[in-house]
Amino acid sequence: MRRFSSLLALFIAVSTFSYAAQPEIQALGPDLKPLPAASATFETGNFKLENAIEIALRDNRTIHNAALAVEKADGQVRQARSIAGMKLGANLTQTRLDEITSANFGGQNVALSKLDSQKIWLELSQPLFLGQKDRAAIRSSRFGRDIAGSAYTLTRQQMILAASIGYYSWLYAREVEDVGRMNLELAQAHYDLVKKRFGAEQASKYELLRAEVRLVQNQSAFLKDQNDAQLARLELLKMLALPLETALDTSCRLEAEILRPDLESDLAQAEELREDLKIKRDEKRLANQAVVAARGEKQPTVALFGQFGSEDPSSKSGFGSLERKSYWLAGVSVNLPVLDAGFSSGRVLEAKSGLKQSETGYADSVEQAQLEIRKAILSLNTSEQIVNAQKENVKQAEETMRLAKVRYENGMFTQVDLFDAETAWSNARLMYIQSVFLHHQARLSYLLATGRLGRELIADSSGERKSR
Repeated sequence: MRRFSSLLALFIAVSTFSYAAQPEIQALGPDLKPLPAASATFETGNFKLENAIEIALRDNRTIHNAALAVEKADGQVRQARSIAGMKLGANLTQTRLDEITSANFGGQNVALSKLDSQKIWLELSQPLFLGQKDRAAIRSSRFGRDIAGSAYTLTRQQMILAASIGYYSWLYAREVEDVGRMNLELAQAHYDLVKKRFGAEQASKYELLRAEVRLVQNQSAFLKDQNDAQLARLELLKMLALPLETALDTSCRLEAEILRPDLESDLAQAEELREDLKIKRDEKRLANQAVVAARGEKQPTVALFGQFGSEDPSSKSGFGSLERKSYWLAGVSVNLPVLDAGFSSGRVLEAKSGLKQSETGYADSVEQAQLEIRKAILSLNTSEQIVNAQKENVKQAEETMRLAKVRYENGMFTQVDLFDAETAWSNARLMYIQSVFLHHQARLSYLLATGRLGRELIADSSGERKSR
């Protein structure tokens, strides 16, 4: 027993020292190298939720990849714009023929031993009409960019959710550890009291043994609670890509944050706030542009072209003349599809079917979002009621434990009655902590379902996608 108590005291001392050190968090970049200290350090003595979210939004690879997808989509917009733009190219050809006996110039054969020819020209083209395919390509690329931007925002919202759940899980484990510590203190105080009364022959050997067994049980339970708190800290550090040896501490407590949801307002704003619905809506618009592009396959295309350059020897030279001359040409090209064996009509049919699928998918997504919002509000309201009920339960359990302790000391309660009262208080406290944690989960799910999660944080961050 004494050996076990010594090991427990040593474990608590080591844990206390690790929290007291309070080094700074050194965040890692996408290449797993430490970021500059001026922009990536946090005091760990009072680590807060906003610190965890800030690190998660800045250093997560998934978010970096989503940001690169936005840049890629922006490049595709530029490519689409170039379809109907003017194009200018410079060309050069140099040809050398050896050991020829004659060449034809101006309809006459000229005897030569070798011939060098060179042509330099600038080529200009300007599409005038592309059958709406160019405009469809530009609109499609813009919708694609909007989809990438919505996916980027949704990725950050999901990271905020993950960081928040990880942080609240850590707080929950710490609260459970505090309850285990208080249980241990109660068991130790009761054991000391019974041991003193046993020495004065006011308590039986059975009472002493029962108090000792309870003390050992609480010591084991407290060690498990400490281990769970350390595991929750490690999970949080792993998710944030921080060194696992970082000793976090905080003065924050697990407390409920009450929200007042408005079902009608949430349902009305969901289509504008939820990024997944924005993606579905842009996919529908994208499918519509595919129909426009497919119909454009049947339309004529018109373009201007021009060329200016020089030839040596020039094809304009007369008999016996091998000199360099400049030239120019210009014209209009018109292409009118006449027969394509049903290719264009097949593309139109395919595009129309894709559009109908997109419209159906969008309608299903809206209905699913409305269902998720209703469920989230029900869960949020239920969790709030449970929190309030458990809070009252804790107050009653505390008063019951206090009265039981007074009556036990006055000989009016048995040891079993006191243990039952203390156990009831411990269970009430644990149930309250659990209800608060579940309330945070319901609150975060509600904010994500309505599209409101992290909006202010995302808007204030330097990586916020600009509206286009």
